[in-house]
Amino acid sequence: MSPTAGARILGLSTAHPGLPLPQDELYETFYADFYREVPDAEQIFKATQVRTRHMAWDPREYFAGPTTPSMSERMRGWEENVLALGAETVGSVLKGVDTADVGSFTMASCTGYAGPTPEMLLAKEFGLPVHLRRTFVGHMGCYAAFNALKVGLDSVTARPDELAVVSCCEICSLHVRPEMTKEQVVVHGLFADGAAAVLLGPDDGQGPAVLRTHTETHYATSEAMTWRVQDDGFRMTLSPYVPAILSGAVESFVENLLRPLGLSRQDVRHWGVHPGGPKIIDLVGARLGLTDAQLAASRHILASRGNCSSSTILLILEQLLSGVHDAVPRPGEFGVLMAFGPGLTMESALVRF
Repeated sequence: MSPTAGARILGLSTAHPGLPLPQDELYETFYADFYREVPDAEQIFKATQVRTRHMAWDPREYFAGPTTPSMSERMRGWEENVLALGAETVGSVLKGVDTADVGSFTMASCTGYAGPTPEMLLAKEFGLPVHLRRTFVGHMGCYAAFNALKVGLDSVTARPDELAVVSCCEICSLHVRPEMTKEQVVVHGLFADGAAAVLLGPDDGQGPAVLRTHTETHYATSEAMTWRVQDDGFRMTLSPYVPAILSGAVESFVENLLRPLGLSRQDVRHWGVHPGGPKIIDLVGARLGLTDAQLAASRHILASRGNCSSSTILLILEQLLSGVHDAVPRPGEFGVLMAFGPGLTMESALVRF
């Protein structure tokens, strides 16, 4: 089957709150005392391989006192920062665009809730049509960018005379919790804040063409990764077996993405693997036979930005497009993007540059 596209990524913009915070400094000035009762906390924290992160709520300011912020304070912080980062990224992809041409706006975020939902307030800010189709994707986790993209892709495919905006905004720094376990050391050493937005349009412009998406959910492992609302913040659990589970399933997963278009892994030069942690990159990369160069964008984002949940895969796509790793995608080359989250759910997209 000849690969054809229903939509292209016409614009991509990313943003983060504040300046990058050095991971070593954060540990020495906050987490060392916070996790003083956890054996090997420093080794576990630094094993995340995160070097810097952006955090709207610096834990040294918001979580150093005898009490932690209430859930309502956290949700106000989420709304304020999601609207600010959303405005920055959405405004960027809409530059030079006739807003009357935008027919769909989808936003994903799993770190907070508010109504009206942020995409409605952003639509109002940018003067988008009152008949705009809006969707808010909440609480799906690190793979949610794909769910939001699929809404936008369906919209463009059904109405090729319209454009679609897709936004991901995550403020993970709101959810520091005083739970003294090794699992929570990993969680609080990995996650960070970030946003990304893309503009989708019909396959007659410039930009990566989205050829196909593919989803697989492994119901038997539904408790291996969870994300639940608690009185003292959202709580994540992360089984140490997640990297092995994903690596065991990833070969057939990628094959199922590519086979319908007559492609194999050898046809794909560029890869974006969601950096849920360094072991996920290592094991998934090894199972797929990927080179260090093919994993460079994923490792760079993990080290320099941390895991920004749903926004992360779009940060990696930006890295791939920038060619900072000496592998600028050439026209016609294929790329695979993938992310993982609660379920365990595996999401992917095939693009042609």
